[in-house]
Amino acid sequence: MLIVLWVFVRHISKYHHAFNDNLSLCLAWLQCFPLSSELNMCGGVLTGLSGVISSPGYPQEYSNNADCTWAIHVSNTSVVTLVFLDFQLENNEGCNFDFVALFDGPTVTHRHLGKYCGADKPPNIVTTSNQLLVVFKSDFNIGGRGFKAYYYSGKKIYRKGDCECQQVLSDVSGNFSSPHFPNIYPNNINCHWSITLAAGYRIKLFFPFMDLEDRNSLSDECDYDSVAVYDGDSQTDTLLGRWCGTEQPSSLISRGNKLLVVLSTDRNEAHRGFTASYLGGKCSSYRQIHFQNDKFCLPHTTVS
Repeated sequence: MLIVLWVFVRHISKYHHAFNDNLSLCLAWLQCFPLSSELNMCGGVLTGLSGVISSPGYPQEYSNNADCTWAIHVSNTSVVTLVFLDFQLENNEGCNFDFVALFDGPTVTHRHLGKYCGADKPPNIVTTSNQLLVVFKSDFNIGGRGFKAYYYSGKKIYRKGDCECQQVLSDVSGNFSSPHFPNIYPNNINCHWSITLAAGYRIKLFFPFMDLEDRNSLSDECDYDSVAVYDGDSQTDTLLGRWCGTEQPSSLISRGNKLLVVLSTDRNEAHRGFTASYLGGKCSSYRQIHFQNDKFCLPHTTVS
């Protein structure tokens, strides 16, 4: 592109000599501001307000034995949102061969946000700090198309009562809702409700009301605002579902005594949010929950 522009400028300058005065300025501008902010290289330090990262060679198959690290650093009063546009890595249980790992800070010693492989796009990630570390590694064989993701910075939201957005729930039953419900929820938040009951209990979760930003019309995915539920206490556990818009999820039952509910929102449109209720129960000898005669134990469950 730079060569083509040079030829064009030289051609025009034959007829408009005054343009030559701006030639060096134009070339200097191109060097300072590349035509693309996409970083297809293996790692780097990113400090812009937004940008794109991708695996080496994307969309062609990435190389073996890759070890790439992107350190994203935005202003101190901001957080980082990472959205995966495409994702295809070697798949295996535990993601021990080829994987993308995310950390809520500048090093791998900071809070682990997730480790991903296979062909399922990871959820949108929102940091709690102004830094995000993205690590991509591949082993010596079997590859894939790789990944492409974009990040953007958003203002960190400080509000009284942040505890409503990060809760651990241990009562046998309870209710919770998105921040500020029934008013509009904030942008750029990543809220966690961790339901943890005593050993032997299982959890049934309901969403009586949901009103979030609609699906992406191009990808038909919940790329903007979403509620996700995991069968455990972290985002690396089995994903039971992800919803947005006014979708009404059916009731969910955990396999164990823990469930994690995550609300992620982007920097744009916002709605009223959601309400949720949960009930905990133990399995009886008749494999039924202790309320309303509702089936609660799945066939593989050990009966108490």
